Amino acid sequence: MTTKRIGLVGGILIGLMLLLQACNLKSFVKFKPPNDVIHSLDITEKTTYDDADKIVADWNSYVSINTDALRTAVAHSEESYAVLHQLTSTALETAGGVSGGIPYGGMIFGLLTGVTGLLLPSPIKKGKS
Repeated sequence: MTTKRIGLVGGILIGLMLLLQACNLKSFVKFKPPNDVIHSLDITEKTTYDDADKIVADWNSYVSINTDALRTAVAHSEESYAVLHQLTSTALETAGGVSGGIPYGGMIFGLLTGVTGLLLPSPIKKGKS
């Protein structure tokens, strides 16, 4: 009788092992990516370990694309700033050179310089907002 039980238990174990080999065990393990990743990639919150490799690849692609876009935006802003700075400097130098020949030119130059300073954004205000 014990031989039959051992055979039955062994058969059940072998059948269970064969069944588990055919199953994808990764799909049984829960995987919870950070909330920022979930929202950025627009994925469902119910993911499994089987999805982890795809999520990591998608995240790397997302970061790479957005980093390149950010670098491009910064480069465009730097170019705009350089042009604006050059134009402002040239205008102030020209006004400063000409102001000596105009009556009250020094006062006009001072007013133009002050107005220019008011129109340009302050780095202190930019840092606070």
